[in-house]
Amino acid sequence: MATEELTFSIGPDGKVTVRSFDELLRWIEKERASWSWLVRGDGSVDRHNIATNVQNNWDNIIANLHNLKNNGSSLIDATPHLSILSGHPLLVSTTKKGGTVLDIREAAGDQAAAFAYGLQSQQFNLQNMQIESDFKGALLSIFPNLADDLMWHERLKQERVNFKNATRSVIERVDKEADERIAANIQLTKRASKIAKRIFDMRRDSWTRAQTLWQQGATNAVADINATDAAYKEFMKLKAPVEYWTQKAKDHGVREDAARYRLYLYFPITLVFMLVAFVWVADFLINHPDTSASKAPLALYFVVSGGLILLSSIAFWIGRILTKLYLSEHHLRNDAEERAVMTTTYLALTNDGSASDADRQIVLNALFRATPDGIVKDDGPADASIQGLIARMAAR
Repeated sequence: MATEELTFSIGPDGKVTVRSFDELLRWIEKERASWSWLVRGDGSVDRHNIATNVQNNWDNIIANLHNLKNNGSSLIDATPHLSILSGHPLLVSTTKKGGTVLDIREAAGDQAAAFAYGLQSQQFNLQNMQIESDFKGALLSIFPNLADDLMWHERLKQERVNFKNATRSVIERVDKEADERIAANIQLTKRASKIAKRIFDMRRDSWTRAQTLWQQGATNAVADINATDAAYKEFMKLKAPVEYWTQKAKDHGVREDAARYRLYLYFPITLVFMLVAFVWVADFLINHPDTSASKAPLALYFVVSGGLILLSSIAFWIGRILTKLYLSEHHLRNDAEERAVMTTTYLALTNDGSASDADRQIVLNALFRATPDGIVKDDGPADASIQGLIARMAAR
């Protein structure tokens, strides 16, 4: 006995051949699963009863096929019930129209795809458009290639969000560094206050001893004169360094303010420029004329995307350099202020005769140590060369 066979049309894109009711029902169930997102009664996809009509038609096909199978009918008797699969009112996912609707769903969402389904199956026309998603579905139905551009637009939007987050992170690190420096200055001020209190206590004790030991006044007077002479000589020795580092601190402070002002200007201007660049490129790609093959050349997308990535990288790199220049001037100003304060404190101790030779050596070493450049160093990547790997293994 020859095997029964049924071939039915699914529209201008081809035909389907089955050899039994079971095979036909499996094909129907698999195809219906592709449109399960069209839920009856869901206000987002059933605004024009499109989901209800689609699911009802699938229910009718399945019910009729089960009746034919149970009644022992011939497979060829199912042909009239499959005529609606030719594109009106049901679409098949493997056809051009069905594939277009599924692509629209992936690019613009269920609402736009539901409206596109109605247009492709001729259940309604452009006059039924009411909301933005309807317009997207209609536009992508007419120009399917725009779906890829829409997906690129969403990716570029995410990249802009990532760039903003990176900028915010840099600003937070700068603020944290400033807070730490302020805390360090507060601690230094407290330390200077304690030293000043100590000097005051020493003065008070000196006055008390002077009152109780008047007979030693002459000796103490000579000692004070000698101490004053030594303090004056020491002051004259260190006067120039104090003035030098004080002036250096002022100079670095001016340059620090200028660097901070450049940061305030650079990041907003760069952000606006990048936004304009992304919008212009997106508009250029969307309106770029197609080639003879009805598709925009793939190289164009790579070139434009690479240009945008390069532009973003350069802008970020320049921002890092400006930030490092600001932090450099900030560090150098703090270093100069610390040297000036340390020298002034030492002079105060010397004036009271409480500074020893060891204290003097400590202050001079700190005062005339090598001046740092203030630039924040980046941690470089690990050496991935063969020589580097061998050196690390040998070190273990």
